[in-house]
Amino acid sequence: MPQRIHEAFSGLPEGERRIADSVLENPAELAVLTGSELATRAGVSNATVSRFFRRIGYDSFDQARQEARKLRAGGSPLFTGARSGSGGHLSDLLHSEIEVLEGTLSRLNPLTLKDISSALATAPRVRCLGYRNSHFLAQYVTAQLAQIRRAVSPLLLPGQTQAEGIALLEPGDLAIVVGLRRRPAGFNRVVAEIADRGARILLITDQSVREAPALATWTIECQVDTPHFADSYVGAISILRLLVLETRRALGGAGQSYLEDVEALRIRLNELE
Repeated sequence: MPQRIHEAFSGLPEGERRIADSVLENPAELAVLTGSELATRAGVSNATVSRFFRRIGYDSFDQARQEARKLRAGGSPLFTGARSGSGGHLSDLLHSEIEVLEGTLSRLNPLTLKDISSALATAPRVRCLGYRNSHFLAQYVTAQLAQIRRAVSPLLLPGQTQAEGIALLEPGDLAIVVGLRRRPAGFNRVVAEIADRGARILLITDQSVREAPALATWTIECQVDTPHFADSYVGAISILRLLVLETRRALGGAGQSYLEDVEALRIRLNELE
């Protein structure tokens, strides 16, 4: 939508330029404003609002608003949060982060958690995958699990194609796939190929996911949406941390022994301060 506005801007009458300025200053608000509210904000008539959106290619204001809502639900950073208001206050940020944590952890089934941690402790190999912003979460869980058990690594190594990484999976392996919203095109196909290898799949995702849960052994949905710009991942990282803690518990003495071995090797290599 912003691209359409920029392309049409030079030919807009003064009133429609004010509408364009209002939308471009904060695209996220288009998802929640009414046509009358936008008209008041820009100091124009409702009819001018209708003409503006028809001029940039929409049948109506409502059609443009529906597109904005779809982009907001999909996590587009242009259509989430706000540029002004209370979004910058620490107390508001703290409140929204607590809501994300509660919204994520409250829907986690303890029996599912126990089942997953047992599988993480006993799987022959654990491979972790995440794209875009989900990548650092996959890296985090890889690093944590690798301290307490063998055969934990990224599914895709630098320089590898997806096919090369997936082909290494065997029946009984466990793939942790982190796929929070704004997943790349082809995400579901990758999950399907992992499932076809016979590997079990733990899918860490959000409520916008479709199709992939049907292919996963377990699916954990995390809340990511907040009133502020950019998604929050505090819920997702708490889930991953909880899985690591429960996996160490499931490993028992074997996990402790492996951790001690890693620590002793660090000391001999003088790797940390």
